[in-house]
Amino acid sequence: MAQLSPDSPLPALLAERKVLTQRYAAASAQRHGLLGLSNKPSKQDLQDVVDALQGIVDKDEQIVAVLNQTAQQAQTAAAQLQTTTTTLQNTGRDDRNLTSQRLSELESEQQNLQERLRQATQQQRSLADDLHEAQQGRAVRDALVAGLALACVGLFFWKRRR
Repeated sequence: MAQLSPDSPLPALLAERKVLTQRYAAASAQRHGLLGLSNKPSKQDLQDVVDALQGIVDKDEQIVAVLNQTAQQAQTAAAQLQTTTTTLQNTGRDDRNLTSQRLSELESEQQNLQERLRQATQQQRSLADDLHEAQQGRAVRDALVAGLALACVGLFFWKRRR
């Protein structure tokens, strides 16, 4: 059963209809026939029944109007809910696309950084190799210079001795 809003007039209308139904039952049970001797309803009894039935019909029309209004509000709410759902689905899809795109960008950036790191590591190795060769070349040059210096000192002393 659908839940009614707290300000819905439907419960009050249904209570009023119940009272009218009870009034109808009481009116149709009345038997005020001619001088109270017959078991037939009087004209006034029949008029009370008709009035009670008219009240029930009027109340039913009010109830139907409220139900129609409630149904219209429910349709409006359903349409709004559908619009909201569609908006949320579109937003979700857009968010997924944006996230996917950003993830692709980050993966591409990671690959670029890995390639730069590989190139930097390769360059560092190359420079380390060049440094090692330069140090070896310097050691050889220093050894030659020391050897020549010793040879010069030796020649100097040899020449002096003579």
